[in-house]
Amino acid sequence: MMDLPQMKREKDITAWAEEIKLLLKKVEEVTGNQITPEALSDNIKLINRKRDALKRLYNARKNSPVPISGRDALLISQIAFYDDPERFASKTNELCDELEKRVADGKGVFPADAPRIMITGTPMAIPNWKLHHIVETCGAPVVVEETCTGVRYFENQVDDTGTTLEQQIEALAERYMKVNCACFTPNQGRVDDILRLVKEYKVDGVIDCNLQFCGLYSTESYLVQQALKDADIPVMHLETDYSEQDSEQIRTRVQAFLEILGD
Repeated sequence: MMDLPQMKREKDITAWAEEIKLLLKKVEEVTGNQITPEALSDNIKLINRKRDALKRLYNARKNSPVPISGRDALLISQIAFYDDPERFASKTNELCDELEKRVADGKGVFPADAPRIMITGTPMAIPNWKLHHIVETCGAPVVVEETCTGVRYFENQVDDTGTTLEQQIEALAERYMKVNCACFTPNQGRVDDILRLVKEYKVDGVIDCNLQFCGLYSTESYLVQQALKDADIPVMHLETDYSEQDSEQIRTRVQAFLEILGD
């Protein structure tokens, strides 16, 4: 059988870099501002600082008892897409100071023996907090999200050592081609990430959640579930949308899943 294209080959990274060049040209046309290596370098470093703040937040969630609810952490990740990056990094680091103090004092928002849940699948944009709310009001903390509103957003930094626009554009292209989104096929990197995160965050069970419009994650769900089952990691798949109409059905399924984890 013919191998599927990797879609992250050198020529794919080069093609993505060309798209970034077109974007930069359009930004200059619309704003009237010239993009210089110095300015781009400053902003690459700024966004890297924002990613560092989010990584620090997520590292706090690795502790038991977990010092912050998953719903609050999700909201912070969602705000990262909209807020001024300098302010966001500063305020998130201030919060992390408090969280690390809680960890040192052994304080958490859930009991230390509560089952720890990972959510993977479709990104959850504001105001989508439904699944986190249901899981956590059933008594289990969500400790990590393997989504684009989770670890995929901050895990890889952009190399900030480039001094020319060409080097910086290449670094941007390389960073964003490392994201293991379901738009790539094959996507073994995402399965590897999920299995790694289960260990890092001491996850007891995984909820694979797909919004109904997202066909790519729905297609990939089979491979994700199979890999988790092969690794003896409990997994539950959900299909939902932004409405509240299925909340009670989801709650019933989540409660049954948590009972399995408690056995």
